[in-house]
Amino acid sequence: MERDVPDTAQHFVITPGRLARVLCLTLALLFAMHGLTLFVAYGLGYPVAKGFVPAFNVDFENNFPTFVAFVLLIACGLVSAWSSAAETRRPRHRRAWALVAFLFLLLAADEAFTLHEQLGEFLFAEFGALGLPMFAWVVPYGIAVVLLGTFLLRWFLELERPVQISLFLAGFLFIGGAIGLELVASAYYEALPVDRPDFRTLGGDLLATLEEACEFAGASYFLFAVVRRLGGVSFNTLGRAPLEAATN
Repeated sequence: MERDVPDTAQHFVITPGRLARVLCLTLALLFAMHGLTLFVAYGLGYPVAKGFVPAFNVDFENNFPTFVAFVLLIACGLVSAWSSAAETRRPRHRRAWALVAFLFLLLAADEAFTLHEQLGEFLFAEFGALGLPMFAWVVPYGIAVVLLGTFLLRWFLELERPVQISLFLAGFLFIGGAIGLELVASAYYEALPVDRPDFRTLGGDLLATLEEACEFAGASYFLFAVVRRLGGVSFNTLGRAPLEAATN
């Protein structure tokens, strides 16, 4: 008589080394495709190329790079939440990691729905005459970064020194790209003639490439650093027990 084979839980482990290889391969492919879009748009003179350029250019929205960024930010939020759950002895650290997880989820939502672009357009239209940069969203976001950094400073200073260095580097890359280079790009576009035929220029796209590279690198390094701090992460996946184990 045939017996049912019981389900068993199997472990799928993400080690820091395995994660690093996946992240490096993903980002290399992502920016190789982006480089190809620049060649097609500016080298061959096809700014759309039947949808290829908007689909893979990292400075466009709602495309493949947007999806990768969304998944990456969600992953950062999840490992931060995992770190929060792992903090059983230090309530302040548990709350801080939970806040970091929430912030990454907000960033993921921002990435998916282009909230900062919409906010920036509104602020520049309403208050641009007061001296706000073209990409005006950097002003409220920059203030938020300062306030959050001040609030989280004590937690950060209590972390292990290697973790401090890794998180500082990750934050420097991400914020330097998202806000610092965005200010540079804003000044660049404001200096261009307003009657130019196309908004996009090669110089602007190269600035955007550097900016997005910093953001992707910062988020990726944060993810790697937290997974390394956790010693890797594992998931239980449903599997089938070996037949001989079920029949013994």
